[in-house]
Amino acid sequence: MDASALRARLNDSWRAPELHCPLPTHGAGHVCVPSDAEDLAALERVAADVIDGASLSVRAWVVGGTAAGVPDGPPVGGEGGLPIGGEGGLLELRGWVLAGHWFGYGVTATPDGPRRVVILARRAFTRPPGVGWVALLREATGWTEPDRCGVDWAATEAALCTALPGDYKDIVDVFGPGSFDEYLDLLVPGALGTDLVSWGQDMARYADLYRPYPVHPAPGGVLQWGTSEQELTFHWLTGPADPDDWPVLVQYLGGEWQRFDCGTGEFVLRLLTDRTSPFAFPPSAGPFPHWFASWELPER
Repeated sequence: MDASALRARLNDSWRAPELHCPLPTHGAGHVCVPSDAEDLAALERVAADVIDGASLSVRAWVVGGTAAGVPDGPPVGGEGGLPIGGEGGLLELRGWVLAGHWFGYGVTATPDGPRRVVILARRAFTRPPGVGWVALLREATGWTEPDRCGVDWAATEAALCTALPGDYKDIVDVFGPGSFDEYLDLLVPGALGTDLVSWGQDMARYADLYRPYPVHPAPGGVLQWGTSEQELTFHWLTGPADPDDWPVLVQYLGGEWQRFDCGTGEFVLRLLTDRTSPFAFPPSAGPFPHWFASWELPER
């Protein structure tokens, strides 16, 4: 099975209400897909092609039928874990942590001898203590570029007559102007065509489009921070004195609004990875890696 066919098979599995492996002694929460790869090295190349993961670090989770104890791996052994050792159990498992799931490859024991498989397993979303949303966005998108840090936030906030949410500023400082999954385009101060300040200052000219909400700087007004070619726009509902308490509002093509009681960083991460309501935006529909397409700020 080549990478294209494997990607299609895994996409179909991911869209099912739950993952359930058909192999004997396996169970819910993951799916194994047998492979005819000649050896683990060939299987790793196929698996990496599926997720464009050639540059990502591979982790070893099961070695010689024993859990390796590597942090952030899928649960192995015991109740609810992937079976290891013995008939039907995993002898080897290596792979990658990819936002809302684990994706790996390995060898499982069968009555007919060892069988090479690729494995997709769901990963419960947790935010480790002390880890910020932007750090999780880095992990989800594989972003390794240096921080941009090119925005004069004092001048920006003076121009908009308001402080801005800290996690939004952190996202901009880390990623700069660009698009998450080519689905959510950030408005960034100074970015050509997507300048947060000019968009914010122009909103009053089109106030009818934002009803029933007033437009910032009116009390409780909306202020846009993102857009999408999928006919969505992303806003803050201003009002609370602390901008970190501003909820996110999404406006759809027909003018409908949906409120999300979370900050910008959490919203962007969940837009990419959370398949449950009220999120479940299109980028979360597949099990494959997310990315950030960078657009550079103009020279000053």
